[in-house]
Amino acid sequence: MKYRIQVVVSKGLYVTAWVAIAAHILGRPAFAAIDLIVVNGDVFTVNPAAPKAQAFAVENGKFSAVGTNAEIRALADGDTAIIDAAGKTVTPGFVDGHSHVSGDSPVVAGVDLSYITDKDEWLRLIEEADQRLPDGEWLTGGGWDHTVIDGVYPTKQMLDEVVPDRPILLSHIDGHYGWANSLAFEMAGVTAETPAPPGGEIVVDPESGQMTGILLEGAQGLVRRVIPARSDQQRRAGLAEMSRYANSFGVTGMHQMGGLEDYLYIVENGDPTLRVWYGHRGPRGEVSNFEASVETILALKARTAARVQDTGKESEIGPLLRVGFVKLMNDGVLSAHTAVLMEGYRDREGWKGEYITSPQDLNMQVDKLTAAGLPVAIHSIGDAAVRASLDAFEAAKDNVVPFPNRIEHLELVEASDVLRFGKLGVVASMQPNHGTNSIGYVPERVGAHREDRAYVWKSMLNAGVPLVFGADYPTSPLNPLVQIADAIFRESPFGFNGGRPWHPEQALSFEEALHAYTQAGADITPWKDQIGSITVGKWADFVVLDGTVPAPMHERFRTIGVDATYFAGRKVYAQTP
Repeated sequence: MKYRIQVVVSKGLYVTAWVAIAAHILGRPAFAAIDLIVVNGDVFTVNPAAPKAQAFAVENGKFSAVGTNAEIRALADGDTAIIDAAGKTVTPGFVDGHSHVSGDSPVVAGVDLSYITDKDEWLRLIEEADQRLPDGEWLTGGGWDHTVIDGVYPTKQMLDEVVPDRPILLSHIDGHYGWANSLAFEMAGVTAETPAPPGGEIVVDPESGQMTGILLEGAQGLVRRVIPARSDQQRRAGLAEMSRYANSFGVTGMHQMGGLEDYLYIVENGDPTLRVWYGHRGPRGEVSNFEASVETILALKARTAARVQDTGKESEIGPLLRVGFVKLMNDGVLSAHTAVLMEGYRDREGWKGEYITSPQDLNMQVDKLTAAGLPVAIHSIGDAAVRASLDAFEAAKDNVVPFPNRIEHLELVEASDVLRFGKLGVVASMQPNHGTNSIGYVPERVGAHREDRAYVWKSMLNAGVPLVFGADYPTSPLNPLVQIADAIFRESPFGFNGGRPWHPEQALSFEEALHAYTQAGADITPWKDQIGSITVGKWADFVVLDGTVPAPMHERFRTIGVDATYFAGRKVYAQTP
């Protein structure tokens, strides 16, 4: 009978040696032959003990050996599938650190206007979507971004002209404001005099006093609350499609917010191809009985774990879904002047933004959640909001949580607060494409003397802060290679800053950005020793790119895509010719 023992060969590369030993001596059954090997690869393992390799083997869904071509080929037999990477780069499966992928995503449930820099083209696509949707159904989705065109909000009149007889609500690419037509306002009973929730605003024309069609922050809910929910069948089919969409970009793991029941449905009844560390959305603003909210989340966490375990699938393909943290929110975004700043906005005199959750309420919520053992992630974008979140974590530092607390986005942060991240062990969860997209408006919002506080990725690493990257889809492209390129080059995709790198002192190397998109995301979950790198014993989630990462780095990196994605050793995506 054949048995395997792991041995170390030159320079710390790991292989598996086959040893013929009687089964009864070891008291365990024999292993089957190696299922799959990958050879001739430019393999970035993200394993510091052996960061580069040529080849690796997979058995029973896990990496069983990593080493040279010769070492790995020696493990194959007639039943082993062999992938010749032909010099192409291979990485671990990407772990997206902040996502909102659901069966209601724009790709599957409405219109996607992201990265389109012509308002007439927006209207053409909106009209096209109207023609394909059933009568009576709302037109949703969005992804529009006026900041990369002319900085001028679109209007409800623009929508009324192309689609007057269907209600429309389209989210901005950052999700913090929406664009509605007149019929949507009428159906929701919203007028210019309707009170907006704290931190929200119904934007009105200063001359006419009439609504423009733009809703900021929580004011979107005034219209969104009357949109009929999509059916269970629509959402679940949409989520299955979105899972394949994520796999097509090499994503095999996500820190997901929203859609828990649909993810559970796929785990229990479908073919899951994503590992989901779920963040439950906590209440916003002032809450009268927060203790009840905490108990509800704890019960949800336990119930989810039990349901996933009952499927038995995790023993076959690895971890799939857990409720892991609670998402809070204390401010908005810089583009809409709703992020909270220490100094006033340069282009809105006397305005610093308004908290969605006050520092006092945030302190209380963080304390109660962490005291219950629930890690917290806080959306904080302005430097004052980031400081308020750090203050809340510091006040609750004696509460023990099993995984690190984190701050999401942190687009602007003081240098002294960067050091506090490291001291408090708080994770910086950031989105590179947000940084390159903001090049056009951050200098206008905060002024040249403050823009070096924006998107300080390198400063975080230099301060020993755990840095996790994600897309915050659908507010930016789900494709990790786009995000990694933005972290490396820090150049506007729309030509802002003259097309030059913006504060290149904050740019990262490919290896640093790859770590932030793989192992770093795994490290703040229970699965750090199961996923995140190409390491013996971990689940075989990996991505074969359709090219080789340039060394030294070059702009041609932007042309590289995903050739194939593997989840627990099984191909779940292949590029079609």
